[in-house]
Amino acid sequence: MAENSELIKCVILTLRKENILVPNVLIAEIISVKEIEESKNTPGWHVGTMDWRGVDVPLLSFEAAGGMETNKVNLNTQAVVLYAVGKNDEVSEHPYLGLVMSGVPHVSRFSREQIKSDDEALDDNPMVAQKVRINGARISILDVDAMVDMVAELAA
Repeated sequence: MAENSELIKCVILTLRKENILVPNVLIAEIISVKEIEESKNTPGWHVGTMDWRGVDVPLLSFEAAGGMETNKVNLNTQAVVLYAVGKNDEVSEHPYLGLVMSGVPHVSRFSREQIKSDDEALDDNPMVAQKVRINGARISILDVDAMVDMVAELAA
């Protein structure tokens, strides 16, 4: 049986109060955070830097970017490592980004017809590209371009 190429394969990341939709191809790995070098004098959304396969990866908090309080990162914390694909063609100083997760992620496939724009939902989180409804449930689409820009501004 041939797979329907019209289905969009993505991962829904469960956070404390929100579900985030990420295209499957942007996820490098989901890991347990082992060690973190905490950030000093940076915005609250920049948790610190973690080592992933010998690479220093900035670890970000979606909740803190939206103005919410966050839990302390510890050995029970899960993170998703994302490919830092920005809108410009330059190679990023940080080819990967880490995002703190709270729950278990799950892979899903949706047709374009199942994903509807949620024009009523307001969000001031810079990491949100768009709010949508999938089969009636509210979900935020992660804006990885914005995350790349946020990390680049830290280095400037």
